[in-house]
Amino acid sequence: MVHVRLATPEDADAIATLALEVQDWHVAGRPDVFKPGGYDLAPEITARIRSDREFYWVAMLDGVTIGYAYARVIDEPENRWKYASRILMLDQMGVTRDFRRHGAGARLWEAVRATAVAQHATRVVLNVWAFNTSARRFYERLGFTPFHERMSIDLPADDSRDPR
Repeated sequence: MVHVRLATPEDADAIATLALEVQDWHVAGRPDVFKPGGYDLAPEITARIRSDREFYWVAMLDGVTIGYAYARVIDEPENRWKYASRILMLDQMGVTRDFRRHGAGARLWEAVRATAVAQHATRVVLNVWAFNTSARRFYERLGFTPFHERMSIDLPADDSRDPR
């Protein structure tokens, strides 16, 4: 059975390995945006684990780390356009390929949600890339709905343009 717990500094290397697998998925989906080999290093992960406003969770099966999630508390002040809010930003979540569809993602989500409630967040927010249809379906099954979208247009390369 999959067990989820808050990460400790000793989990940083395993999380970094999983983060690289997630990055590889992003590189395959958008090689024009994502760089091969780009991921958070163990010392960066360890520093976040020690923070009181950042959280990592690990999903374990038979003593092996098979998934992780990373989220951070963000306090957004009130301004003339928006009310103040506290959100939990779910920045990263991934389960190793061989263990997807075994409940690890749902259990990670349960831990993220419980922390959001404990931190008095009004919502959990995440970003998901349009190409990542399996992640989009997963998050929709959990109840996530779009509330803000970004759109882009790729411009043709023109070597004569001055980038300044």
